[in-house]
Amino acid sequence: MIYRTLKFTLPVFILFLSLNVFAIPWVDLTVEEQKILKSYVKTWPSLSEDKQELLSDISQQWLQMTPIQRKRLKQRLKNWKKMKPEAQLRTKKWFQWYQQQPTKVKKRIQFSKKWFQALSLEEKKLVHLRWIHASKSKEYPLKPSLPLTASTK
Repeated sequence: MIYRTLKFTLPVFILFLSLNVFAIPWVDLTVEEQKILKSYVKTWPSLSEDKQELLSDISQQWLQMTPIQRKRLKQRLKNWKKMKPEAQLRTKKWFQWYQQQPTKVKKRIQFSKKWFQALSLEEKKLVHLRWIHASKSKEYPLKPSLPLTASTK
């Protein structure tokens, strides 16, 4: 009896899961969210529930941003698209490493970044050259430096 029940209910259950019944219907999104996610209107039903939730959350965050924050994010996304895959991978790894650091280390990195950004172009080049020189010494614990890139100019 149990075998017979499983035999008929299992295919129905699999079909039920494949229909994505737990997904967010497009009509349940607000008008503002639909405008932001309009490029997904045709593929929305075929997206997984997790992907729909992620996109919905992102659209809600976008709506809460100030115009300056939106402009900054758009520029960062443009820069990301221009990056080579190797650079994107390096950036992802660095971000993952950064996320794991204690608050004290993060604050020090943020301070150093602000300090470096406040320097003139000549001073930045000088600091970069000193860092390259220091990285070549045997006492220096870090890996050899990367060439000067747009992010360090």
